[in-house]
Amino acid sequence: MSTKSLAREVERIVTGGDQELYPGEKLVSWIERAKEADLFRINAFKVADEIAVERAPLLATCIQLVHEGVLDLNWDFHCTECNAVAGTHLHLQEATAVDHCPLCNVDFRNQLDRNVEVTFTPSARFYVVGRRFLEEQTRITVALHKEKKIRFPEIYVSGLDCLHVPLFRQIFESETLSLRESLRIGQVCIMFTDIKGSTALYDRLGDSAAYGMVRNHFDILFRTVEAHDGVIVKTIGDSVMASFKRPAEGVAAAVAIQEAFGEFNRRENLRNEILVKVGLHAGSTIMVNLNNRLDYFGQAVNMAARIQNTAEGGEVIISDAVRTDRDVVEGLRGKVANLTKRLVELKGISGSHAVYRLNLAATTESRAGVAADRSQAEADPARGAR
Repeated sequence: MSTKSLAREVERIVTGGDQELYPGEKLVSWIERAKEADLFRINAFKVADEIAVERAPLLATCIQLVHEGVLDLNWDFHCTECNAVAGTHLHLQEATAVDHCPLCNVDFRNQLDRNVEVTFTPSARFYVVGRRFLEEQTRITVALHKEKKIRFPEIYVSGLDCLHVPLFRQIFESETLSLRESLRIGQVCIMFTDIKGSTALYDRLGDSAAYGMVRNHFDILFRTVEAHDGVIVKTIGDSVMASFKRPAEGVAAAVAIQEAFGEFNRRENLRNEILVKVGLHAGSTIMVNLNNRLDYFGQAVNMAARIQNTAEGGEVIISDAVRTDRDVVEGLRGKVANLTKRLVELKGISGSHAVYRLNLAATTESRAGVAADRSQAEADPARGAR
């Protein structure tokens, strides 16, 4: 079948409305010349490299096209023994922690950042991959399996990559696991934040004014997390839980958060400054369905929450697992004056644990300026009024 109808529909969506989806036009051109082998399982990252665009925007564009009913999103589960796609589902709710490979006749455990691949297939309304092609693909797979030559894609969109696209969580909020299932994640960076003295803030300002400040605080946090390729997992009162695929992204976001609140406090009434505590830890977790939303569970989550509890207002505290990440070390060059190590006991977690305070020169200067201005405002009330 021709790809013309598919290309026309994609073009209508990516160039219509108030905003043009980036990089829609290049994707349309790619579809117009695509072969069946290209459309069988569209690898968004590979396509992005082929048409010379950034990977994240193209993945987001594909997710939007799923929402519009133009593409289907496949959760492909690769056998950890032979790399073949042993199972595929259109919905995450159909996924299971353990799958079976009929070629190897073995059971294997799924891991979102290891053997779960996300691909896209045109909706049958616009394009159907031919039966002859599919039969040939099956024959090739069986032959390669006999020779033990099936290769996992060098470039691919992992399940974890997909779940860290903010658009996916926004438009597929109900796309979650079965209540009985969980999926392992080998490595993810968890961030917890909280406002220092939020109860006193409500007492000092009153509910309405304090809520306005807290709402503004959420806006800053959400924007900054998403700008650093993270996603908001949930809010708990005035606290936020976020996740990042890599520790370096989480640390960069944490630094940017403190810089953003330094600027926020300079713009607002200095007597009502918002000081945020940030804690980060990286490790393995499991993804679960909690209250019909995707959530994380495990000791890495507990560690991140407890580490945040050790922070003071305006501080970023990281675990040893985060500090020793190579990209974190490189990313912190020039952004922190130094790190302060201390051993702490974390509630409910045995033993002592090394944590590190990032001494942020810019944030420290900002807080010093706020304190100085507050002292002057108290001496001269007219100066502090706005």
